[in-house]
Amino acid sequence: MATKASVSFSEPSPDIFSTILECCSRKAEIKYVDKMRHHIAGKSVFGMRKNRDGINFQIIFSNDVSVMDVYDYAKRGMDRRLVEGLYEVISPVMGDKVTLKLEDLNDCGVCKKKLGVGTPRFVPSIGWETLSELCESCFTLLSDHEKNYCCVCHKKLGFRKYSAKLSWNSNLHVCKECYILNNPQSHGESHIREEFAEKYIVRGISDSNLSQKNIRKAMDRSVLVGSDDPLHILKIRLARGEINKTEYKEMRSLLEE
Repeated sequence: MATKASVSFSEPSPDIFSTILECCSRKAEIKYVDKMRHHIAGKSVFGMRKNRDGINFQIIFSNDVSVMDVYDYAKRGMDRRLVEGLYEVISPVMGDKVTLKLEDLNDCGVCKKKLGVGTPRFVPSIGWETLSELCESCFTLLSDHEKNYCCVCHKKLGFRKYSAKLSWNSNLHVCKECYILNNPQSHGESHIREEFAEKYIVRGISDSNLSQKNIRKAMDRSVLVGSDDPLHILKIRLARGEINKTEYKEMRSLLEE
């Protein structure tokens, strides 16, 4: 099972994120770093368990860097060498100003269903709404969403789809409009870019600031927000336990009429 370690700093240091990143770089292959959100993900040398993009741990800090949550998926059971290695680095720097709390994650990160012994567990990808492990149905649901929705504007994709080419999540795609906005030079027609900029306001980004840099920022966000497919939203509500199977079937029948 996955382990979550919550490390609290009574007097957080402004350099703590850089210190942890340097430590992880020595003990792991770093696949994703977001310094603005204080988020690190990669593959540690401890254990073989990982998701499809090779990630077996994620670290995320609170906004004021007073709390660091470490999610270690590398091995089942009580193996906590990644957490212990990080703590060994922090302790000499912070002394007794550090508090460590460990817990084993036994619930699905989406539907909160208990994951018992022998139950399949799946490591989440970056950009999902959870850092906890998932049951098979919720993992399938989110994987399906990644493949069928644009990861920038969240419009449902048709036959034509383009790979987002993100090393930390190879499953993400973009629609034609967002692809052109992100790769304007490949098309050579500036009016195409202007036309799409007028029609499609990328989520959270103004139409006057549709730069490639900001499009990439949008790809870092959750893959669930903004879905306009009512059937998909219904599946998410069922997976989260907000409705039962009977209610799901009744609502689906109404939507399909």
